[in-house]
Amino acid sequence: MGRFFFLSDRGNAANEDFARATERYGVVIDGASGLAGEPLFQDRFSTNAQWLAHAVGERVCEALDAGADGRASLEGAVAAARAELERALGGPVAGMDPLAVPSATLALAVAGPGTVELYGLGDSPLLALTRDGRLLVSTDEELEALDARAVALMSERDPWGRLSGPERRRLVDDVIRANRLLRNVEGGYWCLDPTGDGLAHLRRLSLPRDELSAVAGLTDGLWRAFDLFGVADAAAELGSLTPRRARAVLARLRELEADDPDYRRFPRLKRSDDASMFWLGL
Repeated sequence: MGRFFFLSDRGNAANEDFARATERYGVVIDGASGLAGEPLFQDRFSTNAQWLAHAVGERVCEALDAGADGRASLEGAVAAARAELERALGGPVAGMDPLAVPSATLALAVAGPGTVELYGLGDSPLLALTRDGRLLVSTDEELEALDARAVALMSERDPWGRLSGPERRRLVDDVIRANRLLRNVEGGYWCLDPTGDGLAHLRRLSLPRDELSAVAGLTDGLWRAFDLFGVADAAAELGSLTPRRARAVLARLRELEADDPDYRRFPRLKRSDDASMFWLGL
């Protein structure tokens, strides 16, 4: 029986991540906090991004459990989420304020008998560790560059370093809004949203299963532990990662975030973020 686990930890007012794993697949979906609009599903979800992550995630898992492949599972899940959203709106999603349309990133791995299929949208990295120790990382470098520019502008707009972290973030609200309008348009970046427009631009890798020791998908809120915060080395950890070790990495990340409330030692757009992952041992 294959080894697998998943975890999800709230880093903001509401956890907008979805995470799930079985011995055959793993999925994480990271909802993007809305910049406009009111929650449409308040009886079940705190935000529309939280609704999207769970609406799509649950349906993807149901389809995979029923034997569908990864792409078909995603297409069906997004189509169902769109129909649910449009019923709540009472009209087409095309009529929504673009800043109110919920969106998310995606990392999905489906392990078959001979190959492992990886599907990605946005900056939730997919990691694959080969048996000879090489770490393959698939993410959206364009979206990461947009965020990096916003982080750099925070410092430029607060040259004397007098502002708190949240105050510095507000200095780049205009940039964050402009970046969000680049979602699912040519020259911008591709992500998961109820229109389904991003699905034609899925990053997809098909890797021989017998060449891999493990695969994982992380939201950027947890990836920062391995990247920006340097808590652990992903290549060294991934092959033997356990739930206990993953929680220890997460705990150390939360300590470092709390010790840097003004985002200066570790420049970023928010103090902490929802942190989720799945891991499949192969």
